[in-house]
Amino acid sequence: MVSKVSLNPVLVDVLTMSMSNDHVEIMKKLSKPKHDEDIAGELGIKATIVRTLLNDLHAKGLVEYDRMKNKKTGWYTYLWMKREDKVDEYLDGYLQETLEELNGQLESEKDTAFFGCSCSKVAMGRAMELNFMCPECNGALTEFNNTKTVRQLNGQIAKINRILKKKKK
Repeated sequence: MVSKVSLNPVLVDVLTMSMSNDHVEIMKKLSKPKHDEDIAGELGIKATIVRTLLNDLHAKGLVEYDRMKNKKTGWYTYLWMKREDKVDEYLDGYLQETLEELNGQLESEKDTAFFGCSCSKVAMGRAMELNFMCPECNGALTEFNNTKTVRQLNGQIAKINRILKKKKK
């Protein structure tokens, strides 16, 4: 599913992170209002899949529709439109919420000693309550090196900050 119509690169990044590349392609097809069946035909996928993707975007406020009833068949058709006025609001909300969540996780990882086994990871206080024995596998809980987790969180935070910088331009 690849479209030649371009979108704001920040929106593409955020939609890819928060939803999927398929959602990006649907948004690209909505450069002008279209019926879901037309989008499906253009992308060569089932209309039910397109409707699911459109409903995801609608739930985030990024698209809207006009519903019309065919008087002969009694069926409804939907004309979908992109909500340009809601894109910035969605981007700001998603990026800020994600950044706060990641910063909270990072703070927790840096400030807490963790213990784990092959199946779980718990904070030191919980490990003490469990007498350093895993309740699931009965294995010993040993100190967990979370350097990799901290590095991953820092990378994700840096990515969000790069997107925010791109958005300001």
